[in-house]
Amino acid sequence: MKSKITIITTLFVLTTKINAQQRVSIKQQKHMNNTDLTALRKNKVKIYFKKVDYGQFDEEYFNLYTEDVEIYYPKFGFEKGKNGIRNFGKVMGSHLQSLSHDIDNFKYVISDHTIVVEGTESGTTRSGKKWPDYKISHGKFCNVFEFEGEFIKRVHVYVDPDFASEDTDRVHIFKNLLKDMGEKYRASTREVIDEFFALQFGEKKGNILDLFSENVDWDLPGNKDKFSWAGKRQTKKEIEEFFKELYSNIKPEKFEIDFIAVNGENATVTGHLSSKILAYNKVFKTEFVIIFKVVEGKIVKYHFMEDSYKLDEEMQSTIQ
Repeated sequence: MKSKITIITTLFVLTTKINAQQRVSIKQQKHMNNTDLTALRKNKVKIYFKKVDYGQFDEEYFNLYTEDVEIYYPKFGFEKGKNGIRNFGKVMGSHLQSLSHDIDNFKYVISDHTIVVEGTESGTTRSGKKWPDYKISHGKFCNVFEFEGEFIKRVHVYVDPDFASEDTDRVHIFKNLLKDMGEKYRASTREVIDEFFALQFGEKKGNILDLFSENVDWDLPGNKDKFSWAGKRQTKKEIEEFFKELYSNIKPEKFEIDFIAVNGENATVTGHLSSKILAYNKVFKTEFVIIFKVVEGKIVKYHFMEDSYKLDEEMQSTIQ
């Protein structure tokens, strides 16, 4: 009986090992198959570029694609099927005399059924202009290939079609527009912040509420039960109440700004202050950071951060 149990146990162990080995083998085979398919697809991508560079639009070239392949190219748009590939080739051929891709230095990103290629290209236009000029045009491109099995189902090309930098007027306008917009944002944000502090401390006449949008992300963290000016607010009316609460409960003694940093619509102000908290007849000193966001000349965000824990701890005596 003991012998039979030993045999059965041995057979079970052997069967378990065999099944485990088979599972590993199947997994390895699947991995090898996926690896082989990926290698095949990557090779077809290289064939695609070599054929394009040599202008060899032969049977091998068209056999790279599915029948319903989709192509996209800036300014050209979308085309479907192998006839769409032919039409695109005619358009490019009418514009370019030669085209060459730096295939050896391509960067590949491979995921599931997609291969993304980033690289550089160069060539000569039909008018004899060589490109890129490395001033405006740099020959950078990115192609996205989607596969169905081993065939290319989609190829979307992302590149600037202005190969010979003939679009210089538009480039000039575009660059100046961005520069002007950036300067406008910086000036507007800084001017609004400067005016905010000038109005707050009586250096300029006017209504500080006019600087705020109708809806504001306002926050001054703190113990609202103890310090009525603390908390979140959203409207101009609530902000007006804040200033009334603040100046009926504190007496400012010092408010000094260390620096103001502006980045587009956003700004950060740091500094230190001291104020007498009237209910406790104590002076509170702290550093602060204020975060502003200004959109179209109006403050849409104001977050004032100070040592609210220290304030709460120091104001512990009986209210006078």
